[in-house]
Amino acid sequence: MNRWINILLVLLLVFAASTVNGQAKNVVLLIGDGLGYTQFWAAQLYSKNILGKDLRMLEVMKAGNTAFLVNDTADSFVTESAAAAGQIATGERMYARALSMKEDGKTPVPTIIELAKAQKNLVCGLVTTSGITDATPAAFATHVSHRSNEEEVATQLLKSNVEVLMGGRRQFFLPESVSGGRRKDGRNLIEEAQKLGYTVVSTASELKGVTGSKVLGLFNMANMNYEIDRKATQEPSLAEMTEVTLRILSQNPNGFFAMIEGGRIDHASHRNDAAATIHDVIAFDEAVGVAIDFAKTHPGTLVILTADHETGGMALIGHSKTSKEYVGIDLKQIKNQTISFERLIREWGKNPTPALIKESVKKTTGIELTDEEAQFVAADTIKKADPYNYSYDYMHSLAFVLRPYYRVGFASQTHTASPLYASAIGPGSERIRGLLHNTELFTIMKGALQLK
Repeated sequence: MNRWINILLVLLLVFAASTVNGQAKNVVLLIGDGLGYTQFWAAQLYSKNILGKDLRMLEVMKAGNTAFLVNDTADSFVTESAAAAGQIATGERMYARALSMKEDGKTPVPTIIELAKAQKNLVCGLVTTSGITDATPAAFATHVSHRSNEEEVATQLLKSNVEVLMGGRRQFFLPESVSGGRRKDGRNLIEEAQKLGYTVVSTASELKGVTGSKVLGLFNMANMNYEIDRKATQEPSLAEMTEVTLRILSQNPNGFFAMIEGGRIDHASHRNDAAATIHDVIAFDEAVGVAIDFAKTHPGTLVILTADHETGGMALIGHSKTSKEYVGIDLKQIKNQTISFERLIREWGKNPTPALIKESVKKTTGIELTDEEAQFVAADTIKKADPYNYSYDYMHSLAFVLRPYYRVGFASQTHTASPLYASAIGPGSERIRGLLHNTELFTIMKGALQLK
């Protein structure tokens, strides 16, 4: 009996030493796509004052390991998602639109997932609320000269043998002969995935019952729905996908790497949709909470919370139409919005009349626009004034007339060079301090996993 007690004590000492020295068995990297400081703080204000609770992200930040993060790339001060994610995944500065490739567009740069699998036999997962073939997840497991080649991304994702893949864009796994399919090569990657041992699921209920060690979850032909619209669908939440992912991956005794992305924060900010942005940040935060709770029961887990870039130049502005002093964001008014701008404007069709705009905005937000405001939207004034930085029909003009009602503004439709943040808990988190470039996150993860 004493012999076994001694062995147990030695194992505990070894585990404790590895934790102190920053060695991690597991890494959970959570990326809020487009999640700038303002998106984060708007969601915190909403969560605290409307939902009655702080965001779980605050727990990570209050642990003290938080850094300013910059993300300039090899060819720009303002990054797009492929280059930004590639820099985090590889530790090298990337070029726009390429997925973890050298400047020549032909030479692959090894990613953290490839190193983890080859050197430590870790299992891996990639999860997003946009498309699994989108730039952020793709940069961690594929090497493609241009992110738009999503057929090739899907092919390489299966070759990568990443055990858990979840998100939208099922279309790139299906041939054109299948309704909605986009593959021109005639291949059905869903059937191929099943032959490779993947359990393929397409709804929240199917995901809940998954028991296998490899899962391909494709929950929408296109991107998954915004959180504000998701209640009318059969799609799982990001938190539900995260819980299943960590449950499956943690069965591997060697450990795991998982990248969890709140992908539609970016899309909502591109469209200057404050309410949809806030709801998607909160959905992302619920996934952060799942990761935090997992780490508490699996102390060898490094959890990193960050973003790839800010989108839209979001700002919480001061005045309403009648205020004489600063009043700030109107959370109660934002709460009244029931659907995303994207869904609302899709219902307008082409050339909506001011009367239709007034009626639909009243129905979905409770706001009674003036005739002048409705005409401003119908004329799509903002897009016409600056088509280089505002490209979506009607959305930016709608956001502009809602500014004094919501007290939220957007400087652009595009990404910005605004600094971000990175926070972490767990072994290796002490290295996330001060001012970092996003390529350094790769070095920190690689060091925590003791990869060469």
